[in-house]
Amino acid sequence: MAPLGLIAGAGSLPRIVCETARERGRAVVAVAFQPESADALEGMAAVHRCGLGQTDKVINVFKDAGVSEVVLIGKIEKVSVFQNLKFDLRAVKLMGRLLQKDDSSIMTAIINELEGEGMTVAKQTDWLPALIPQKGVLGKTAPSGAMAEEFARSMTLCRDLAGKEIGQTIIVKDGVVLAVEAVEGTDAAIRRGCELGGKGAVMIKSSRPNQDLRYDIPSVGNRTVQLLAEYGASALAVEAGGVVVIDLPAVAAYCDKHNIVLAAV
Repeated sequence: MAPLGLIAGAGSLPRIVCETARERGRAVVAVAFQPESADALEGMAAVHRCGLGQTDKVINVFKDAGVSEVVLIGKIEKVSVFQNLKFDLRAVKLMGRLLQKDDSSIMTAIINELEGEGMTVAKQTDWLPALIPQKGVLGKTAPSGAMAEEFARSMTLCRDLAGKEIGQTIIVKDGVVLAVEAVEGTDAAIRRGCELGGKGAVMIKSSRPNQDLRYDIPSVGNRTVQLLAEYGASALAVEAGGVVVIDLPAVAAYCDKHNIVLAAV
């Protein structure tokens, strides 16, 4: 079988894709833009280190390896788009065609470039095990009636903001929105919101309406709940069927230990 192409961001999801591919008898050719992302995949894939603006190099890596299917997964910081990057001519043309530089526009343009070269971009869920929880309490502690109501109100708002390409995370407390994730990323939104609201804040994470499963499935994991515990947050609610929870048993156990309600709503 032809090797699987992987465009790997930060976090543990690229490693999970590699493990899944190995179980299915597929070799992996990976492109990583960040040193830590590349280091994490050594020994699991043929790793190529590329600059974020080296579109031609990325495509040539895959073409030379005979890749026909590509997975895009892992976190790539949004602020990178606005930093002083070195773009090759193909990347300059790609970015120049975009009227908007939001996540969806950029990722759709990248997918179009890959597919224009005869490659298929797979859904991330095709290469991840069952990591997306359905509706229910995921830890040992059920939310109070008031907290459940806050979950419902806030999830509706979070999905609305995500649909407008603003962000997929909000921090709330007692009906007040303390922070909305924007270009700075989830961790910064958690810190800002919890610092403003003090102990007892709640994190809400949603997908976009009509989420394109080929990129950017929202995820939470151990780092998320560790940060929430550090700031004394009281709960984490993820959208049922729409958010990946990486290593759910460990995340649930950590939430139980630190009195954080964990639920899919």
